[in-house]
Amino acid sequence: MKNIKSIITIFAISLSTVFSMNATENDKPESKELRTEIVSFLGDNISIELEKSSTAEVSFIINNNNEIVIISVDSDIKELNSFIKTKLNYKKLDTKGTKKGEIYKMPLKINAK
Repeated sequence: MKNIKSIITIFAISLSTVFSMNATENDKPESKELRTEIVSFLGDNISIELEKSSTAEVSFIINNNNEIVIISVDSDIKELNSFIKTKLNYKKLDTKGTKKGEIYKMPLKINAK
């Protein structure tokens, strides 16, 4: 009985931690502006032929010059990785309120034409 209580307690604490982290990430007002600006850097015309929709998670940091520095791009398509790095790396941001030196992770979805 003691083991069951311990397991339930650990499970409850884990869930509350996960939900509280998601709530703070989505509530940042500058994240929508930042996402919009990053999508505009990528543009509408992607020169890669995709057979199906694909996703990528971009990890980046903002340096002291307010530029995006790509840390990694997690995608199954190698061409998409290099395309995103080429389009975003060292692009100057106009978005205010971003924290310099903080690592941002942004999911991107690319739809097939």
